[in-house]
Amino acid sequence: KLAGGKEKPSFQELWKSNVAQNHFSSSVIYNDHIYGFDQGLLQCIDANSGTEKWKQTGFGKGSLILADGHLIVLGERGLLALVEATPAGYKEKGRAQVLKGKTWTPPALANGKLYLRNKKEMICMDLKGIDQ
Repeated sequence: KLAGGKEKPSFQELWKSNVAQNHFSSSVIYNDHIYGFDQGLLQCIDANSGTEKWKQTGFGKGSLILADGHLIVLGERGLLALVEATPAGYKEKGRAQVLKGKTWTPPALANGKLYLRNKKEMICMDLKGIDQ
């Protein structure tokens, strides 16, 4: 927590935890909740208390980005999933096996196009016009 004002700012630790031990990808924060990986588990954590809200297996040590209230999750073996970013529970909207082999690079999204890659190839998916 930021305290002290402009002249002498200081920080106060609100909580500390060993959860969210990302392997190669950063977590994202949305509506006071942290979404990310703890080793091989996708999880949601309350950013104010550190309380785990939910966790999900099946991706390995994956990566994710946030777009329009959804998580675009890419598993370490190329499994892609669209997941609603909500602390109410894991709510998957869809999934597809899009790549094979080591997929350790986080997805990139620009102008409605999703870019994904593994160690050997890169793909681009046009997401414009997709209904939720």
